[in-house]
Amino acid sequence: MKYVLILYLCSFAAQPKCFQEQVVNQNFNNYYDCITQGYIHSHNYLKMFDPDEVTQQKLAIKFNCKDMSTPT
Repeated sequence: MKYVLILYLCSFAAQPKCFQEQVVNQNFNNYYDCITQGYIHSHNYLKMFDPDEVTQQKLAIKFNCKDMSTPT
């Protein structure tokens, strides 16, 4: 199976809301590799933002690994 990593930028300042989606341009051969890379990519993506913005908006990254062999 092949997996693709999808990151979602979310704000928890008021009602939780995820408003930006980013598909990582990389396929993974198994779920383990995809999910562990999800933590690394999430960390790096969040570091691109200003710390004050992260704090004020209560930003967080949600992610999942989608099995590409399963039809949507």
